[in-house]
Amino acid sequence: MKFDRSFYRLQLPILVGVVTVILAVRSSIVEPFRITTRTMLPGLLTGDFLFVNKMEYGLHIPFSESWASEPKIISGRRGPVRGDVIIFTTPEPGQETMHIKRVVGLPGDRIRYENKTLSINGIAVKKTEILPPERDAVFNQPGFDPEDRYDKSKLKLYQESYGDSAAYYVIEDSTFEPQKPLEVKVEQNNYFVLGDNRDDTKDSRNFGVIPFPSVRGKAFVIWLSFRFGFDSKWSFRGNRFGQGIQ
Repeated sequence: MKFDRSFYRLQLPILVGVVTVILAVRSSIVEPFRITTRTMLPGLLTGDFLFVNKMEYGLHIPFSESWASEPKIISGRRGPVRGDVIIFTTPEPGQETMHIKRVVGLPGDRIRYENKTLSINGIAVKKTEILPPERDAVFNQPGFDPEDRYDKSKLKLYQESYGDSAAYYVIEDSTFEPQKPLEVKVEQNNYFVLGDNRDDTKDSRNFGVIPFPSVRGKAFVIWLSFRFGFDSKWSFRGNRFGQGIQ
């Protein structure tokens, strides 16, 4: 078969254009993200694949985060609201790894975390313990703890809410001792974030507040969920497809 170079010369610009559009969409509009840690249990499981809305906090120039110190927003800039689950990079120099956590502190807030209790501006966040059978249904869902890391009898499940923000589940593990009391004033253009798995996560209690330029988008839906392995705990969790993120 004769090799037709003219055909490939014609097709190459089309291919380059298609790839460029796909990468631009991923950079500025929507991007996939995979959960690889237990930091956001019980709402997000290891092996969940999410879509991240890159326009939630403003439309930015495609690829600008690669050639500038921060994404260049051209319209619709606004900050996260309390309760948003965000994707971000940590403020340490040279850190490009994406993390996922929940925003609990906004600019101007005074955050205190003591004896596993979160307070915002002197008011303790409402925390309601969830008891069986609802608690057991959450802890026994497929994919919650495939490595048998936790003693479930030591776990407590709470529903947490503050003001008019949406309620969400958090976990506490009584095998972990309370951390030293922490109090932080959140400066302008910064956000205080926590993992929902409060005792088995690294968050703003460890690496500090997140500046707005480090925020990459808001996680909003699960589009795939599975655990791959060569053991009996391999699982495909089709019931999580299309599940919104609270």
